[in-house]
Amino acid sequence: TTPRLLLFMQSSLLDTEPSDTGLDEASQRSTGGSTKHTAGNVDIQLLRSLWPQSESLLNASQLDSGVELAGADDRLACVRAALSRRTPVSIGAIGGSITAGSNYAVRSGATHLYHHKLLAALDAIHPVRNGHSLSNGGVPGTGPTYMEHCVHDHMPRRADLLLVEYAVNTDRNPASFERLLRTLLLLPHAPALVVVNAHRWRAVRPQDGRTDKCWNSKWPVDMAANATQRAAQSWGSAGQRDEINSDEDAIADLCRHYNVPLVSMRGALLGAVRSGALSIPAFMRDCKHPAGEGHTYLAQLLLHRLLSPPALTQAPPARGHPHKCRRAPAALAGPLHGESGRESAASVCARGSQLPRFVASAQGFELTDEGRGPGKLGYVASQPGDSLSLCLPFPAGGAAARSPKVLWLGYLRSYEHMGRVRVSCDGGCSCLATLIDAHDTKDGVSVTDVRRVVLRAARRGVGEEREAAGRGAGCCSVRLRVAQGSSSGEHKFKLMSLLLGGADANSLQTFSLRVAASASETAVAGGRSTGTG
Repeated sequence: TTPRLLLFMQSSLLDTEPSDTGLDEASQRSTGGSTKHTAGNVDIQLLRSLWPQSESLLNASQLDSGVELAGADDRLACVRAALSRRTPVSIGAIGGSITAGSNYAVRSGATHLYHHKLLAALDAIHPVRNGHSLSNGGVPGTGPTYMEHCVHDHMPRRADLLLVEYAVNTDRNPASFERLLRTLLLLPHAPALVVVNAHRWRAVRPQDGRTDKCWNSKWPVDMAANATQRAAQSWGSAGQRDEINSDEDAIADLCRHYNVPLVSMRGALLGAVRSGALSIPAFMRDCKHPAGEGHTYLAQLLLHRLLSPPALTQAPPARGHPHKCRRAPAALAGPLHGESGRESAASVCARGSQLPRFVASAQGFELTDEGRGPGKLGYVASQPGDSLSLCLPFPAGGAAARSPKVLWLGYLRSYEHMGRVRVSCDGGCSCLATLIDAHDTKDGVSVTDVRRVVLRAARRGVGEEREAAGRGAGCCSVRLRVAQGSSSGEHKFKLMSLLLGGADANSLQTFSLRVAASASETAVAGGRSTGTG
């Protein structure tokens, strides 16, 4: 993790702001589209008037190909019914940097992003007072292994439509995506889900002729004219996998397993790219991050699937009977990835005002934002001996109890005032004693940092094991105690966040957790940004 982290931190910020493709209007229509066709019964000229970077739009064939799986339509029918009744619709988008709009923070008010363009279209086509609402819950540098635990912190409380984007962030761990998908499908208010697959494009490296998974804008290669570059793009042939895009294929398998609608950049654009009708740099900033034009294509696919129900779908029952859309979610099929794909019942993701529910006792620690706003809320101590005891859910008995869990503690690291805490565990779990020093003079800044603590089930005798198993989930007691020594001469310590997950959480990158620990969802209503990143 450390070398990858250092390389990532040293790289320049990659921002998915719109870029000028340098193409004239005729060239930008080279996807084969006509200015007369519609998308989801929406006139193309209307979309061009609403969306920046929209001179080039998908034609009808590409729209159909881009809906890789129509999926079940009952939940989307409820969204269409709400739109037809002029009822405000709440949209939530979760994903990585593509959804967030940047590698380092959520970009509020970024109108080029796919979900913002979908919101703009719905506001124009189905206007409501004060507009429909959007929450950008994207967290840069993270994948479903993080979001499966913290999704409730990154989406509206009662979203009508959830957009899920992780095709380039799953990191060969599709079971984590399945756990996230199952968590969303089982939400009590049964929101509509659409999975949004961006695509990782390839290039042939000019220095050695090898097929690489990415392209670099500095390479002296004409991506439009070079047939070898076009031929490098693939979807795998019958019975074969595209190894570079195996995560994307695995997500598609899961969508088919649960019958969840899936829109796909690869499905819409692969043919045009391979034929030379569309150049990859015309809509991508690099191999994974779309430019404004790429976000336009994703928004157009979403609008098409939302407003154009599959031809064989039964008539939506919700139009005249809105109460039928307020039903509990149906039972799910068994996990495709076995028990490793089953949603977790004992994960924790908490920060700020959510922390007190996990605090068993506090001596000297106080919940405060120190006058700096709700985004800085945490438990603060200032004297040696101050202690904070956390009670975290931990399964008791059986194989699940023997599986290690991973706790990530988010805390304030600063160049002044900070002290050290000792971390210990008791009750239903055990851990190695850990010392966290929050004083760091190297950077001269105050930032959120994280520390990983591996938790294991406490050893018990046979009688104790049976008693614990009978009680079900137990309490893992984690204690933070401010130490006497300090390299700063002072003893302040501030706990900012908690993330408790299964063994998969052990592989979360430190940088990703730093971003997530300080992230908050960005809400947009009626085209206005109302949140912070």
